[in-house]
Amino acid sequence: MNLNHLTVFRRIMEHPIPRSLSELVECSSQEGEEKASQLVALLIRQSEKYLLEGPVLEAWLWHRILGDVNAFSMNCENGWQVPQESSLYQGVLRDLHIIRSSLAAGVECLKTYGLAEFAVQYVRCAKKRADTSPAEHRAKVLKEFCEHHSLTGPATDEELAESLAEYYHRQGCGILAMFPMFRWDREKGLVGVENYDTIRMEDLVGYRYQKEMLIANTLAFVQGKEANNVLLAGAGGTGKSSAVKALANEYFDQGLRLLEIGKDQMDQLPQVLSYIAGRGKRFILFIDDLSFEDFETDYKYMKSLLEGSVEKKPENVVFYATSNRRHIIQQKWKDRQTEHYDEEVHGIEAMNEKLSLSQRFGLTLTYPVPNQALYLEIVHFLAEKNGIIEDPKTLERAALQWSMEQKGFSGRSARQFILYYQQKK
Repeated sequence: MNLNHLTVFRRIMEHPIPRSLSELVECSSQEGEEKASQLVALLIRQSEKYLLEGPVLEAWLWHRILGDVNAFSMNCENGWQVPQESSLYQGVLRDLHIIRSSLAAGVECLKTYGLAEFAVQYVRCAKKRADTSPAEHRAKVLKEFCEHHSLTGPATDEELAESLAEYYHRQGCGILAMFPMFRWDREKGLVGVENYDTIRMEDLVGYRYQKEMLIANTLAFVQGKEANNVLLAGAGGTGKSSAVKALANEYFDQGLRLLEIGKDQMDQLPQVLSYIAGRGKRFILFIDDLSFEDFETDYKYMKSLLEGSVEKKPENVVFYATSNRRHIIQQKWKDRQTEHYDEEVHGIEAMNEKLSLSQRFGLTLTYPVPNQALYLEIVHFLAEKNGIIEDPKTLERAALQWSMEQKGFSGRSARQFILYYQQKK
């Protein structure tokens, strides 16, 4: 049997490498060298793209197996044990046997044609990125798995199947195992954010109460307990969005994912929720800079899903939104007046309609403009983090001058000052 006979993991055949491997194993000796060279060329490109090292053909196969979305991986992701006597489990064992046999045959072929270094010990030339980069993190997770689970080692197919089940349950399958943050595309659905913000909670200065409340609510959600939808409201540049993104980085290993949707995608919320409802990970549905003008009505999609709709919000979803407006929807003084004939008779009801969205967030955290002391604390923290060695008083004078000439006191203003100060140095 060759890779064309796969069933449960059949989707890995959508890539050219398994097809090239099958052709190499089955071809005649006259065509072998050309087929081997084609396979190696594909492996080199994939190795540099995904930062694969070591036994690269095996590493690539694990990369595809661990990222595959199929009936087995989805069951495991959701924490449902697949019985060993089931047809699905037996299909997994059969596929693992096929993959291991094809790998062993492929390695022998590559050795025959003098290409052993690409099968046995490939060393990538891609420049190493920061250990905190998304690509390096994924490569590290894959490398650790490969070191403990070999397709060519003595482990039985049953032992490898159990290791896969544990991995899918812990990490998830498909792109849920690869990214902590996602965006929504009307055509593609869930799309992983490749260059996401790697900020952590320890990088955020000040607003201690807000952080404690946000962390407590998020931990309850991650642990499967009841959790509130959260509105982070307040001045711009105070770290509201950064705090939400930091949560996704902090609790990724505990199954938390962040899906950002735009205000213009409110009408797609039912499709979004339907897409992620059956997944075994927990999602923060993040809407950044949420606000509506008084004539906009798209907020009603979100309002009904937060509370009041016949369709219940999935238990693995919670809404976090940031806004510069505490009440989200623009209000005008005329909303409170009843002197003119062209205004709604029941003005208070019109006003309550506009307030109702913000009221459906169970937890509202307010971020006021930082005072001078907090602004300078942020400046000193960022200066130390970026390796700036300067007399504290000199740095503070320059930072205060910057705040007067630029954007006042805020975390964003402090970060922009540090960039300016580094350039000046």
